[in-house]
Amino acid sequence: MKLAIGTAQSLADSGPAGAELLNQWLAMGKDEAPTGTAFPILPMVAILALGAKAAREKNETTFKDHLQTLRNHADDSRREVRDAVVAALVLSIQRRPEQTIEELATWSDGYLHSSLVLEAISDPTSTQLIRNPILPLSRIQEAFALAANAPRSHQRSQGYRALLRDLQLAISTLGARFPHVVAPWVEEQAAVATKDLLITLQESLDKLRASGMKKGDAISAYEALDAAVPPPRDPRDYVGPTRGRGKKNHLGKFSMG
Repeated sequence: MKLAIGTAQSLADSGPAGAELLNQWLAMGKDEAPTGTAFPILPMVAILALGAKAAREKNETTFKDHLQTLRNHADDSRREVRDAVVAALVLSIQRRPEQTIEELATWSDGYLHSSLVLEAISDPTSTQLIRNPILPLSRIQEAFALAANAPRSHQRSQGYRALLRDLQLAISTLGARFPHVVAPWVEEQAAVATKDLLITLQESLDKLRASGMKKGDAISAYEALDAAVPPPRDPRDYVGPTRGRGKKNHLGKFSMG
């Protein structure tokens, strides 16, 4: 990735000849640059160049155009290409954190698109630059709503599962930096969370506790998650909550122990 970023930045600075080459590489689909071969490095470089250009672009419209072009590749079937989209977003966030994260609100209508946004804002380089947690938390909220409203037919899809995975990553990453903002947010979301999202919220809190979040900061959120778990279908089968912190019994109850 370091080699690809360096090449991308060099070509982005090389005028019309570099632009023509990058456009050719960007157009390489999965047949010309199939996953598992060396060839995806070429569209990856082209995508990273878009991130480098967005990072330094002064014209607002052109900046948005670069991000829109990146968005067009966010659901590429090749993991290598999607990783390059994340890295390109991080390049833009490094130079323009608030503007980039704000503009990524337009990515919140697709599972893979939103998932890549969560990966980008969870990158350690991005996290260090965040001063106001409201913008990244807004992107997390949008991803949460997208997952909460997912039809049952979507819940086995790659994009949906990736979204849940990256929601946990983003909540735990932002929460480590801003626990007094994220813990109350988790508490609020418990009331509207689906079963999958209750588990995601629980696992996020467990990670935060393991990384040093104080019990006092998390206890209200744990209680809200516990209250949100529906009662068992047959109360005679309920054996009570488990005693292990951050564990679920077979009925789904949560407990800090």
